[in-house]
Amino acid sequence: MSQLLPGSIIGIIGGDSQIASVILIAKRLGYRIYHFREEDEPRVLLADKEVIARYSDKQALSNFAVQVDTIYVLTNAIEIDTIVSLSGKTRYYQSFELAEISQNRMVEKLFLEEHAINVAPYGMITSIGELPSLLSSIGFPAVLETNRFKKKYTQMMLYDHDMDDQVFQLVEEQSCMVTAFVPGQRHFSMTILRDYEDHITILPITEDVYVDGKLKYAIASKRMNPEWVGELRTIASKIMRSISGSTLVSIQVVMAKSGIFYVKKVDQLPLLQHQFSARQIPQSFSEIVLRLATGLGVLESGLIEEGLIVPIYQEMLEKAHILTIIKPHWEFEYFQVEGGNLQEAVGVIRLTGASSVDLVNELELSGLHD
Repeated sequence: MSQLLPGSIIGIIGGDSQIASVILIAKRLGYRIYHFREEDEPRVLLADKEVIARYSDKQALSNFAVQVDTIYVLTNAIEIDTIVSLSGKTRYYQSFELAEISQNRMVEKLFLEEHAINVAPYGMITSIGELPSLLSSIGFPAVLETNRFKKKYTQMMLYDHDMDDQVFQLVEEQSCMVTAFVPGQRHFSMTILRDYEDHITILPITEDVYVDGKLKYAIASKRMNPEWVGELRTIASKIMRSISGSTLVSIQVVMAKSGIFYVKKVDQLPLLQHQFSARQIPQSFSEIVLRLATGLGVLESGLIEEGLIVPIYQEMLEKAHILTIIKPHWEFEYFQVEGGNLQEAVGVIRLTGASSVDLVNELELSGLHD
């Protein structure tokens, strides 16, 4: 499969609000963009053509594939056999293996265990009657979640055997996974990618700070503990060596209080916390995604300066607009989309400088999260 030249049509299937950044880069480099999405997902304002249909509509997907020069799938809601079928109609640079791992939590856990990568204790249930004994084995607290991706993975925290109706309903709808909750001392994210020329790159690792389960900011620092960096890069390399194809792999890891690293998630979808700009790494994250989608090469991506990636959520817009004026050295990007999930980020703020500690202090003093 050859690289895709400017002027070609890239067919993007799915994608959250940050897809707009990828499309902006694509247009700048001379590509045309067709976008396939479901009705309740974000509408990208810059797309040349939009197709709205269900991901379960195989005929609509097939018709879309024959209109474009390549497809780039940014959703986990399409069955793997459908993706294989679409790859026979146009270019598909991504990994079938990774698509299957991303769609099915059991496949993901077995993959990680096969390659001697730590995962928290877990088990599968297909009926509510299996839940009490599994929880007695795993212990509390535990995370109950759907095994397969539909519109999203639905998760619930379980603290004792007293279950509410939502738990019963979730287990009745589909098989579920129960995973022991790992009290996280620190959370980390990694993006590792292999381009069309078989060149592997690991982007700067971020330490992620969450409040009530929502990403507050991600820190990219040159001064991260080198032992942690070594262990995390070993995990990323193990995973990439076991997945074929030109692909982007997102990996989320928690470090327990014991110092042991556990992989929480392996996915084909880009991470918001790695929305680096060209001020932070040699090629922006959005350009890297675009280059993978077209079979182009990717540069080495060492950290140029330390930085923060700060999501902007809907409720933060007013403060973010004010900070646009009073913080001219901050980099603001608002995603050019309409509609979609109001819980998703509508943009990001990038802070760049010599010290991530100073940047965190500056962010906290700004009042953005007050």
